[in-house]
Amino acid sequence: MISDSAARTHITSRDGVSPVAPARNGILAGLPESELAAFLERAEEVEFPSRSELFQPGEPIQSVYFPLSGMISMVIVLKDGTMIEAITVGKEGFTGAPVVNDVHTSRYRGVCQVAGRFLSIEASGLIEVLESAPILERKLRHYVQYASDVTGQSAACNSIHTIEQRSARWLLVTADAVGTTEFSLTQEFLSQMLAVRRPGVNVAMRALSRRALISHRYGKVSILDLVGLRQASCECYATISEKAAELLE
Repeated sequence: MISDSAARTHITSRDGVSPVAPARNGILAGLPESELAAFLERAEEVEFPSRSELFQPGEPIQSVYFPLSGMISMVIVLKDGTMIEAITVGKEGFTGAPVVNDVHTSRYRGVCQVAGRFLSIEASGLIEVLESAPILERKLRHYVQYASDVTGQSAACNSIHTIEQRSARWLLVTADAVGTTEFSLTQEFLSQMLAVRRPGVNVAMRALSRRALISHRYGKVSILDLVGLRQASCECYATISEKAAELLE
């Protein structure tokens, strides 16, 4: 389920030389030339606006996305319509993790949280590439483990830590995922992702703003003090960063 407004382009230049764009994704960066070339032959660059719904739970996984500049929220949807974010996927990772484990239906709703560009490859095409791409396969499996660790850490965080700490952690993770300290965000959306009431998020964001750690106006967030925001966060951001250092290259 993809927005019709998605822009799609092929990612090889006219002279056949691969562009530098894939290097912006941590999994694709550093791949052997032969493996990257096989991937790019089957991939295309797409651009999604914020709030685009890319897939739904239970649907067959048709496309796998490797973010370059945007970010995707993997969301659990309860029967009453409540949405809770399980994990965000930015330039460090990819969607469609079940495919690596020979599972071909989506477990989450995928929502483009931060507008940007992505490399898209059909799930069947990715499986074909992996038959002769051991480095890519290893990177994908490491990311799957990382995603599992982060999901568990986030569940613990949401159970124990304050809304202000969780908001700081979420902002830091998002900044890492998109590679910038400024991005679009509404309090309504953040409250949905953290599964808390909007007034609680409003109080938390105001507290972070008063401490000159962030600026939040007109649906945009700017992180003004990364060190201070890390200090305002709970231990979970540091733990997630340690997992990234261990598992992601």
